[in-house]
Amino acid sequence: MTHPHRHRRRRVVLPAALAAAALAGAGLTALSEAPAEAATARQVEKLDRGVVSVHTGSGNLVSWRWLGTDPDGVAFNVYRAGTKVNSSPVTGSTTYFHSGAPSHADYTVRAVVNGTEQGDSVHAIQFRAGYKDVPISAPSGGTTPDGVSYTYEANDASVGDLDGDGALDIVLKWQPTNAKDNSQSGYTGNTIVDGVKLDGTRLWRVDLGHNIRSGAHYTQFQVYDYDGDGKAEVAMKTADGTKDGTGAVIGSSSADHRNSSGYILSGPEYLTMFNGQTGRAMGTVDYVPARGTVSSWGDSYGNRVDRFLAGTAYLDGARPSLIMARGYYTRTVIAAWDWRGGP
Repeated sequence: MTHPHRHRRRRVVLPAALAAAALAGAGLTALSEAPAEAATARQVEKLDRGVVSVHTGSGNLVSWRWLGTDPDGVAFNVYRAGTKVNSSPVTGSTTYFHSGAPSHADYTVRAVVNGTEQGDSVHAIQFRAGYKDVPISAPSGGTTPDGVSYTYEANDASVGDLDGDGALDIVLKWQPTNAKDNSQSGYTGNTIVDGVKLDGTRLWRVDLGHNIRSGAHYTQFQVYDYDGDGKAEVAMKTADGTKDGTGAVIGSSSADHRNSSGYILSGPEYLTMFNGQTGRAMGTVDYVPARGTVSSWGDSYGNRVDRFLAGTAYLDGARPSLIMARGYYTRTVIAAWDWRGGP
């Protein structure tokens, strides 16, 4: 098959491990490769201290991130507008309650390592009302081929540092109001995925197209820095007509693989790794495991074949891998992928 995005050697998504399991009666049988020997060094996200101040009726709860690079004996001092507010370094915790402080108080945190105070952290994000509103913009609704109109609702979300500034951003899935469970027939609107900063700035928008059905089980996206460049990537299942964050189309822009019941049981299936900062499709491969014979997953109308799960795991103990799974109840197949040296 000719892939819509040809990869260079150092940018390709490479299969790291493949395991298949089948549940038959009361027995579970599995086929898997032997695990690789764990390495001693572990790749970690390049995040800042992530200081947050949450206002309550009696003061501010200040919390921050214990970094993967912090030593076990690290302690912390909390500063408001340059003045230390704790009487002794905070140990064994990453929270401090500043009694009586106003909601607008400005905080930073300094780590103390072997008795030496380090530099200031980023300034705290202020939750002045006990929470933070992030402005988001819903996609325009539409009408399916059977004449059903729909709008969009904010749905699943995940976080990662998409642009490399050390702060977590949001990847938000928009689901149409006519989304379906796999057991339900009918057309759906497209699934839309946004990359959004905490101030509401939208970095990109990916439209998965009408060859990805919308519902709770169809789109399981992952957000993580897989190649260790300081910026998170976004991985998800794609198909003909998926439009990346730059407007480029994956596969055929005109293909429509939906059947009269709204299911997609034919046509190519892809796995795409998107650039977290721009939404650009950096690499696309055939989705593994393939659909194959629909009935081999437990039914013939498209319920179990299109139930997906996803995750991220340090399979070698050192670097993260992408995990993609297909099938519930009758048959489950799990594949693991590495993304290394991407742009």
